[in-house]
Amino acid sequence: MASQELRPLLKLVPTDRIRFHEFPERKRTLKLVERIRQEAFLRNPPIVADMKDGYFLLLDGANRVSAFKELNYTHMPVQVVDYGDASVQLKGWHHLLISGRTLNLREIYGALPGVVLKPVTPSDLSRLLELRQVFSVLVEDEQGYWGLFPKDTTQEVDAHRLIHVQEQVVAAYEGQSRLERIKLADYSQLPDAIPSVEHQLCLFPVLHKEEMLRLAAEGVMIPTGLTRHLIPGRALGINLDLAFLNGALKEEDKQRHFQDFIDKLAMEGHIRFYEESVYIMNE
Repeated sequence: MASQELRPLLKLVPTDRIRFHEFPERKRTLKLVERIRQEAFLRNPPIVADMKDGYFLLLDGANRVSAFKELNYTHMPVQVVDYGDASVQLKGWHHLLISGRTLNLREIYGALPGVVLKPVTPSDLSRLLELRQVFSVLVEDEQGYWGLFPKDTTQEVDAHRLIHVQEQVVAAYEGQSRLERIKLADYSQLPDAIPSVEHQLCLFPVLHKEEMLRLAAEGVMIPTGLTRHLIPGRALGINLDLAFLNGALKEEDKQRHFQDFIDKLAMEGHIRFYEESVYIMNE
């Protein structure tokens, strides 16, 4: 039996030692701040990778960590995974914008420096995104597909150049349109409710894990809501009472309290590993 089937690796780490790779989404953070302030419970621990330099790379949970920082928690429970494990995969999100047409994104993107906007066909999307031949693709209500291509094709579209343009792409609508993260770029796979309302899509190519590690080590942040990690054996439903983090306990006492909590869950058979994939509702 694999070790993660016995028990996930859960630690209490200093909040200021968690290194972000992606900007949090402000609206989601504020909602979490209010919920945690009222409930004083943590449902699901963020997921991090040990960078072996005293810091932990945040893979999932930017808004939870941001909420802890705003609430002045000095420590945070996290799940630590091995980022070198091939089963931990870096994927991406696309952005679905509801009622984003008034922002005139096509005009904004066409004016970005170093970028040329060209029409593309739906059949080209997978190739353009997979080979990173575009910075992004704007889709307008199924009526038009516009690729944001590098104006200078002699320069390589490396991770830094990609992120620089994507920052401007996301900044054009972030906070100005309802934004939902989606995995699917094929209109035939969109929920039936979506085509019935005015909408746009921004589609993005995906970084590689090695690139993300380099960017994080350099302190380069990725725009909000672009990365997602597939992590087997996620620890969900920890439901930890956070009162002990607010007290005047010494760090070693906080660590002991947290470890005793996890040990108790294990001893009472409350840590269970499920191999099948699941749908998490209302998360």
